[in-house]
Amino acid sequence: MSDVTSQLPRVLIEASKAELHATGAVPRPQVHMLAEDMEHSYIGFVICRMFYRGQDAATAIGDLGALPSVMKMTRLMILWENLDLLTALDQGTDPAPMALMLLDAQFNRHTLYRHPFEAVPTGQVVNGVPTVRLRWEAPQRSHDGPLPDPIIRLLRTWRELREDDMQETAIALQRSGYELNWATPTG
Repeated sequence: MSDVTSQLPRVLIEASKAELHATGAVPRPQVHMLAEDMEHSYIGFVICRMFYRGQDAATAIGDLGALPSVMKMTRLMILWENLDLLTALDQGTDPAPMALMLLDAQFNRHTLYRHPFEAVPTGQVVNGVPTVRLRWEAPQRSHDGPLPDPIIRLLRTWRELREDDMQETAIALQRSGYELNWATPTG
């Protein structure tokens, strides 16, 4: 189990960087679910539905905690991009810092990994569009620090350990536009 929790943050950040480099798009907020009391602890992940700026964004991100709560997950890894989240919440500052954010959350504590980056113009134009390259700065880590309100709501929802029906919760999330992805144990 410890191998999964030690490797998952690196894998998620590397995959997000690859997606950002390949498509220019940041990953949507997502929650990766772990049940540390099971042999195959990585259960899967939920990607946030599309949302409108403002309160709808806060609600959509906060609702990512519903399925892990019903499933009684013991640990979550939550991924988002800082500027994208601040913009969605109408809290963007000028200039707002860009960073991939990964929160390793347990019931009584959390660790936030911040991977800041900057888009640097290359001076090249492809199909009439100026291109940029991403310059990554040194990652930072903080323990039990402040979090954006929707992430706090997500954690609060998860930590309630709701008694709702798991299948009904999953179906309702999918109907609302959330993407559910289940892990398939190997070995």
